[in-house]
Amino acid sequence: MLTGLELFFSLLIVVAASTVIGTVGFGFGLVAIPVLLLYLEPQQAVVVSNCLIGIVMAMALVRTWRHLQLRASIGLVVGGIVATPIGVLALNSASPSALRITIAVVIIFLGLFSLSSVDLPFAKRRPAGLIFGFLTSLAVTTIGIGGPLGAIYAIAQGWKPETVRAGLALFFLTSDIVAFGLYAATGLVGRDTLANIGVMIPGLAIGFGLAALLVTRINDRIFRYAVVAVIVVAGSVTLLREFTGV
Repeated sequence: MLTGLELFFSLLIVVAASTVIGTVGFGFGLVAIPVLLLYLEPQQAVVVSNCLIGIVMAMALVRTWRHLQLRASIGLVVGGIVATPIGVLALNSASPSALRITIAVVIIFLGLFSLSSVDLPFAKRRPAGLIFGFLTSLAVTTIGIGGPLGAIYAIAQGWKPETVRAGLALFFLTSDIVAFGLYAATGLVGRDTLANIGVMIPGLAIGFGLAALLVTRINDRIFRYAVVAVIVVAGSVTLLREFTGV
């Protein structure tokens, strides 16, 4: 279980990650997992992150459900549920070292990728929801990261920001509920994991409250660059520690 300075820094990053996901609708894992990897085993970091995402997405859906486009979101949700068992099995069988390296590389790539504004015409077609939901949930369930893929689909629909947040909240909440049951069934949820989730909940509440204050006032460019800086630095530190053993 996290204690002392490990708990302090983990709480700080959870506040930051909760602020990010509460503001833009995704990005919790991108921000939180690089730091959690410094203190937790990869599998536990992924499970803790996804459980916290589920909690904060439940809060987000309560706030934004009136803006939800359920019919347009259902493909994303179904694709996510289908992919979840595959992701859990992959997480359960992965080598911790390989998982750390994979996570670090992916977070750096997606962090830099999130700086660009990419328009994918395919994302507007009818089958795209199932495909994007499947790939997003597969990535998130396995390595805790992949939210930008789901966000690309939601943004491509031309939805307003609140509708994007509502759609992503429903998607992540349903996927994380299924994932938690499978994590528990495969032995990935122990007492320490539950304890670490519990001590992080105050950080979620603080970050979500900050997001409610910032969502209409924030300078998007400065906020995005600050978040990406944290992502790239933390991901680089993870890679450095893995290859040097420091």
